[in-house]
Amino acid sequence: MGNAGPKNRAKDWVRLAAKLSLILTDPKVRSAIGDGLKGHVDDVTDTVSGKYDDVKDTVSSKYEDAVDRFEAAAAAIQGKRDWPSTVTGFLVGVGIGAGLGILLAPAAGAETRDVIRDRAADLKDKVFGSAAAASDRIHRSVTSMPPTGTER
Repeated sequence: MGNAGPKNRAKDWVRLAAKLSLILTDPKVRSAIGDGLKGHVDDVTDTVSGKYDDVKDTVSSKYEDAVDRFEAAAAAIQGKRDWPSTVTGFLVGVGIGAGLGILLAPAAGAETRDVIRDRAADLKDKVFGSAAAASDRIHRSVTSMPPTGTER
């Protein structure tokens, strides 16, 4: 009778595993198997990478975009703001709005420039007046403060 029982099958598998382990301990055999596998993997990799470079590039760009968005969201949640770019965007918007306003104004160019010049002068006077009034108020409040007792 042959190896018909379950115990015999288990023994056969153990013997096969032992033989393979002895074979694989030989450095020459391991090197030959490794080189063969490496060559096969390189062939498959070259074929796959040739077909899917576009997919890889798209996935990496989408990943980078997602990371940038998550970083921006985290900064917004933490209260960190990129205020220079916000201020720059605001100033660019004001400039574009002013330019379009001048171009689309119903009055002639000279009249529009005169009106703008007058309004700018009025605004300048208001700003300087407000600054002078604030400075005067601060000066009065500082001079009217009671002494703290630390002067010599």
